[in-house]
Amino acid sequence: MTEIKTAGTPARLRRRAANTGDEPWLRQFFALLRGLDPALIALCPALLEQQWQLQQCAFASHYPGARTDLILLEGDPIGLVTLHEGATAIRILELGLAPRHRGQGLGERLLAEIIREADARDQAVELAVMRHNPALRLYQRLGFLVLPGDEDAVQLQMRRPAHHAD
Repeated sequence: MTEIKTAGTPARLRRRAANTGDEPWLRQFFALLRGLDPALIALCPALLEQQWQLQQCAFASHYPGARTDLILLEGDPIGLVTLHEGATAIRILELGLAPRHRGQGLGERLLAEIIREADARDQAVELAVMRHNPALRLYQRLGFLVLPGDEDAVQLQMRRPAHHAD
């Protein structure tokens, strides 16, 4: 379990590796992050399962070895992050917090910890974000740059170069 460092904030924010016992929560959170209607899911649970399995297959085929961590606040899951650690970069495949925990600086704390880990390994951090996502401003503030050729795309590929710790 990784404690997410913070200055002067009493809430304990941690990351821990997801396990098979977390899958029911992960599936429901998957639906929440995508705005899937709970009534539709109740009527057709196979829809959620199909979408979930498609994502898991895509991650496994394109990013072998990627891992999902639960984001815990005071021990309760409030979000997740899926990371792929490559030779030169850590790629954030998915990052999401429950709606009631957004806008409180928790995502920034999490990203700052991932950036510290990457910098310590002399790695960049990469991610993709939809142009209309409010988190785009946060990523830019933390030093992520839109990759050349993506400036007009609906989904932007972004990269934060490694910063050497002196």
